[in-house]
Amino acid sequence: MLRENPIGGRYAMSIESEPDGLAGTELPGERKTVILARDDNTGAAVGLCQRVVRPAYVDGERRMLPYLGALRIAASHRHRISILKGGFRAVHQHGARPDELACALTSIASDDARARRVLTAGLASLPRYERISDYVTFVFPPRRRRPADGIVRAVDVDLVDVAEFLRRTLSRHQCTPVWSEAALRVIGAENVLVSRAKGEITGCVGVWDQSAFKQTVARGYPPAISIVRPLLNVLAPLVGKPRLPAIGAQLRLVYLSALAIKGDRVDGLLHLIGAALDLAAKRGAAAAAFGLDVRHPWVTAIRRAFAAIEYRTDLYCVPENNRRCMPAIGRLTMPDVGLL
Repeated sequence: MLRENPIGGRYAMSIESEPDGLAGTELPGERKTVILARDDNTGAAVGLCQRVVRPAYVDGERRMLPYLGALRIAASHRHRISILKGGFRAVHQHGARPDELACALTSIASDDARARRVLTAGLASLPRYERISDYVTFVFPPRRRRPADGIVRAVDVDLVDVAEFLRRTLSRHQCTPVWSEAALRVIGAENVLVSRAKGEITGCVGVWDQSAFKQTVARGYPPAISIVRPLLNVLAPLVGKPRLPAIGAQLRLVYLSALAIKGDRVDGLLHLIGAALDLAAKRGAAAAAFGLDVRHPWVTAIRRAFAAIEYRTDLYCVPENNRRCMPAIGRLTMPDVGLL
């Protein structure tokens, strides 16, 4: 289902899970429910969705936040609204627990008009999608460069302090994940960069390679892009943008996760991203992704400093069992791109 049903939009990309379709990030405390729909007559798989629950900050408090993702319906059955209705019903029956937030977070590609039209139409027996913010993912080309002074790779003993720094810094925003010491070990201490000043942590970022269980594969480009893609790839290093893979080829992508800066200082942000892109290049990555709420002042700074490709999504709150949605007004909504 993941391989054969790419995400809709102008750039068709499939987010695959080889060799194990049930594999995932497996962060400590994570709960995952996978629903697979089958055709009653043939037994063929025709629908898929996942509900993953992780600790996250909502209104400054640690909560168990559900995320709805990997929603796919086979092309042959996309006219069957009953599959969507049955899928949401099954997710709630088999997944929800009393200690979880009363609503789920989900995202829809901004140019996926078909998905947005159906899911936000307010159809009977479907949950009410409430749009809460725009989210932009920057896709950078890795580049070897000398990291700024004071930025070093973490070691195991640093992770306790890094987790505490992330708690203090990220809990101000909505839907930011709780990065415990154990969760950071999933990224790997050797893949976490830390900036310090006078012995104090002032920033951190993880370069998270998920290719062992999650792959991004090109499945289609706009006609004009397909024609000029070879030329664009020749020019890409000159203009600082990542190359576009051939149809059917994997984009070796890493995620800049668990990124935080003391005081949200822009100079610290740009130094950390530069160091992370250097580490990504050393790891052999073809691209590195970092996402944030479009209202964040960092968006302008990143656009000025880097020639990245931008991928836009809309974030939605989905009430479960007709319960009240999460309050999000006035706070930036900042889920981690590596967990979307």
